[in-house]
Amino acid sequence: MTKTEQKTFTTLDIGLASFLELHNLPVKLEVNNGKVIFTFSVNEDLYKLIMDYNSNVSVRVLDFVTTLKKLRGQLLTLRGQR
Repeated sequence: MTKTEQKTFTTLDIGLASFLELHNLPVKLEVNNGKVIFTFSVNEDLYKLIMDYNSNVSVRVLDFVTTLKKLRGQLLTLRGQR
């Protein structure tokens, strides 16, 4: 890997993607083999936030649901462009 390449983390889990974006990790949506995947740049906070998500930490519900709906809308728009 060259210095210009950034490590990425991908997931199909919209709940996890919403949680990470809610915590200020920018998400990129990509279509891969007909499925929309959520891609994040790996940084020092990513894996801690994934552990927090899997540990069921408390979040502001309305903020989480708003982020989830926004990502779902982006997913459906991207999926419809095929």
